[in-house]
Amino acid sequence: NLQTVINENDQYGKMIASHCTNHKVKLVNRRVSNQPACFFGTNEAALLSQKDDKSTGHCAVIVSRGDRSFMTHLGCMEDFRASHVLSNFLMESSHSSKAKDNITSPTKTHHHVHIAGYYNISGFWDGELADKLAEMRTLQEKYNQRVTFSLVPQQDATDAWDGGLMDILQYIDFLILSEVEAKCITKYPGKRDDANDSDFFQHMKSFSQEHSWTCIIVTRGSKSACAFHAGGLIHVQKPPCEINNPTDPTGAGDAFAAGFLHGYLSYVTKSKDDIPNRTTMVKEGMQWACAAGTCCVTVQGASVPLGKGMIERNLNIILERESSKEGNGVKRSRDVR
Repeated sequence: NLQTVINENDQYGKMIASHCTNHKVKLVNRRVSNQPACFFGTNEAALLSQKDDKSTGHCAVIVSRGDRSFMTHLGCMEDFRASHVLSNFLMESSHSSKAKDNITSPTKTHHHVHIAGYYNISGFWDGELADKLAEMRTLQEKYNQRVTFSLVPQQDATDAWDGGLMDILQYIDFLILSEVEAKCITKYPGKRDDANDSDFFQHMKSFSQEHSWTCIIVTRGSKSACAFHAGGLIHVQKPPCEINNPTDPTGAGDAFAAGFLHGYLSYVTKSKDDIPNRTTMVKEGMQWACAAGTCCVTVQGASVPLGKGMIERNLNIILERESSKEGNGVKRSRDVR
């Protein structure tokens, strides 16, 4: 499900609700809900009370010469706090498994929580999200569930690149960053446009050693994407092709993250190991990530669904190239589900 805050009476909120319905995503609007800590309440009067209130957050995007600029209006998103996020899916899953299997000890279920746009949600900063993630970890143990977390910070408009993010990394399994975000968050001593790969890679290895729980994935445009963990560079993934003049890069980072999570979770689902091999699951996730991210920059408009055939073609280019490198001549293909 998608937990967020929207004004269900304005065009932006209606569009988000429509997209969720069309793509079978359960929308949990934490402004109006029958769960605790929502903004307004549960009945029709509560829904109508939004009518003249803050709008759904939205932004204008200007695309020029392969890059983009954003002008963001936070709207009701500025009232969203980590305490509004529901953790009851862990309890519900536990009870559901117990009832389904008629056993006294419920089956462990793997849940994944993705946090998008951390720096746009000030109500998550300075320990608030850390408290919520700690709560989920406690519930995970209590109800015999498994929870993993990923986070995409996005641009920090304050240019402070803080917000207590370092305190959250003890809970985050995958931190997905652009190269600029990585340099700013980790306080890279070189310039943001510094092209010295060896210095940057060594810096990221050192940072990942300090935060050894978290796998840090850095996108580097058409060059590659790199994964760092526990002081090492564990995988470098090249895209299916270099696109020097992208049609529209808007949404490429989110497409990359979505592809990664699909590949990673698909691997975890089919793995028979209680603790799947980290390097292998990261590699599979990054193959999907680069396939989806490359598709995204060839399409005009961030809300245009990526074609299933386009993603499959890109993924198979990656798989065939890597299979050829291994020297076994075996061609593999995968379908988008």
